Amino acid sequence: MKKDWHWLKRISLAIVLTNVLIGIMTGLLIWWDLFDDLLNNFLFAHVMYTTLGVLNTLLIVWLFLKVDKKSPWLLGFQFTKRDFLFSCISIFVTLCTALVFIWLADQSGIVNATYHFNQIFTLDFYKLLVIASIGWFFAALKEEVLARGYFMANLNQFSIPKAIFISSILFMALHFIMGDFDPFKAASWLKGGIVYAYIYVKSGSLTVATIVHAAHNHINDLIIHGNDGALVLLASKIATSDKLIYEFALFVLLLGLTYLVYGRNGVFTPAPNLKTLWGKKEDPKIDAIKLQSRGNMSTQN
Repeated sequence: MKKDWHWLKRISLAIVLTNVLIGIMTGLLIWWDLFDDLLNNFLFAHVMYTTLGVLNTLLIVWLFLKVDKKSPWLLGFQFTKRDFLFSCISIFVTLCTALVFIWLADQSGIVNATYHFNQIFTLDFYKLLVIASIGWFFAALKEEVLARGYFMANLNQFSIPKAIFISSILFMALHFIMGDFDPFKAASWLKGGIVYAYIYVKSGSLTVATIVHAAHNHINDLIIHGNDGALVLLASKIATSDKLIYEFALFVLLLGLTYLVYGRNGVFTPAPNLKTLWGKKEDPKIDAIKLQSRGNMSTQN
């Protein structure tokens, strides 16, 4: 069967438009002499994360509507009780994994950590928590709508594992444009792409993938990076090679949790709404089980 290459054109267009938008916003910040505030002002940075997140999300939604000729709601923004439970457990698992990692790194002398858990009893901590939560949510949303929603909708001619891998490679490559190349960071971005894509495939919800993604970024700020309002401050930055140990452990835990909560219908069988959007057939293993079950019933009759 001849491959349809329109998916590559649409994905390329989405990447170009996203980077044009980022370039325009960056240029405006430099022109208005506000770029340093983006790096040093906590409130301003998260206002910009939110602004860019909203604008880029609207851009991809418009692209899906006008170029792909499909309703953006088909990408999946629902949030069920099971999604809520999964999100809460995922946040708890991410927080515990980060804390255990930093404690082990501190005990082994890799880092020198100072703990400031008394901050959770202050009002200022929760003010910063709310601001950061909003900023990180919209920062993650723009990436989820693009890399999981739009990319994977246009990779529907590939198998689910291939679509997850290709979208994750593209997700990793997107980060190279705004940052320097680091093989350990690249591995972390690739890992993140795979985890968030798998969560999206199984839950069928960009909202769930966004919450888990945002929580990971936010908890890294609170525990790993030592930013404003952090619960753990480090005497020096932790090496990306050491951080990758934590990322890999979290990778395994979140994949396992996703399968435990959503995966009972097959390892790579997508959620019903995505199966409809992507035009995917039933998982071959599930098909075989159903056929065998029907055959047994016919024999008994």
